Parts: sequence; structure tokens; C-alpha cells
Amino acid sequence: MATNNVLVVSAHAADYCTRSGGTIHSFVQQGFSVHILVLTCGVHGESGGYWLSHPEGTYAACSEVRKRESTQAAEVLGATIEFLDWDDYPLVFDAERVRFLTKRVLEIRPEVILTHWTVDPTNPDHANTGNAVVMACNSASQPGALPNTPAQYYPNIYFFEPTVPMSEFNQFAPDFYVDTSASQATKMEAIAQFGCQPQLGDFYVHFAKHRAFQARIWTKLPIEYAEGFKRFTPFVGKSLPISQRM
Repeated sequence: MATNNVLVVSAHAADYCTRSGGTIHSFVQQGFSVHILVLTCGVHGESGGYWLSHPEGTYAACSEVRKRESTQAAEVLGATIEFLDWDDYPLVFDAERVRFLTKRVLEIRPEVILTHWTVDPTNPDHANTGNAVVMACNSASQPGALPNTPAQYYPNIYFFEPTVPMSEFNQFAPDFYVDTSASQATKMEAIAQFGCQPQLGDFYVHFAKHRAFQARIWTKLPIEYAEGFKRFTPFVGKSLPISQRM
């Protein structure tokens, strides 16, 4: 496993950026290699701006716009990006798709995976993605997942925010907070690339401040912006992790 590799699995074109853009940029600044796997461009359900301004548009044209937006956002954050061009709304996983994710996990061998929380009735594409990633990591941990390919242990899997502002409805309670204050301006520049979803900036500024407020309660640190995550794989170490304090 490459200890400096991070894999981000995003159901739609903008999900990775809005929910973990600050964390991605922080990883890059620390020298990690971050690769983003975008499963769908969100042409059916997450491109309202395109369809309102192009009522005679096509799915192919919308997909190209979304890829351009998402590529530009990834470049702002300093990450590489890959598009699978699967359909959204619904995003459905069969055995072949899970095996493809397994293959990419084994090829990249990430130490950290960021992806969707596994409960999101307000957007099943998100939950389906999170559950598929868990299945793929389970498969990758078994000998025989790919011929002549060593198995690997589970990466550190962190689930990011589900559909906002419905986090409580989606049973999401973060147990890790990343102080993204230093990366907030870069994250907002990246979010600004998504012209097809102009509402995203307001939504995720609000949630970054909300998570920062929670993080300040726990630490008393002057955190202005934060991203919340739910850890899937248990932490293992020679001592317990210690939160930063003033």
C-alpha cells in the first residue's frame, strides 16, 4: 500500500469538492497524491443550471460541461481526476461495477479513502456509492480479487457529509473534524467552477461554519471552517489519537 496515496470516490461531478475539498487540498499541501474517481457526471439529477439555460441541450453536451467543470475544480485543489461516465439518478451497482472499483483500489492502493456516507435516503446515489466502496475494499482485502495481485488491508475509510442540509435525517454524526480554514479560499475557488450548480457555494459555506462551530466546542481552538467525517475502519495504533487543543 502506498502510504501517500489518497483515493476519493465521488458519485457525482461536484460531490468530492463540496464535501471534502478542503481536506483534499490539505492532503495535497502535505505531499499526498490525491486521485478522484467520479462515477457519474450528474447529468440527470445534478445539472439544473445547465438544463435551465439549455432547454434543448443533450446529455452528451451536459456531460462534457460537467467534466470540464469538475476537471477545473480538481486542478484548483491539486488532485488528479478520472471519470467513469456511469448514469446517475439512479446510480446502480452490479457485480461488474464493484469489481471495477476493487481493481482501482488494488491499482492505486490508497492509505486513505474519502467517499459517501452509507445512509442517504434523500439521494440514494450517495449511499449506493459508499456501500459499493466498502464492498470493493472488502474484496480487495482477499487473495484472488485479481489474478497475480497481492491483497491489501483495509484503507482508512472516511465517509464525508451526506446531502445537506439533511445530515441529521440521514443519520450522519461526524466523529472526525478537519480544520480546513487554511484551505477554505481554495475550496471556494474550486466550487466556483461548477456553473451548473450555482447554489453549492452558499450551502457548503454554511456547513463549513457549522462543523467549525462544533469543532470549536470540542477543542476551544479558533477554527473558522471545518469538514466533518465519519470513520469506518477502526483506528489501530500504539496509543489513542489525541485532538489538538489551544
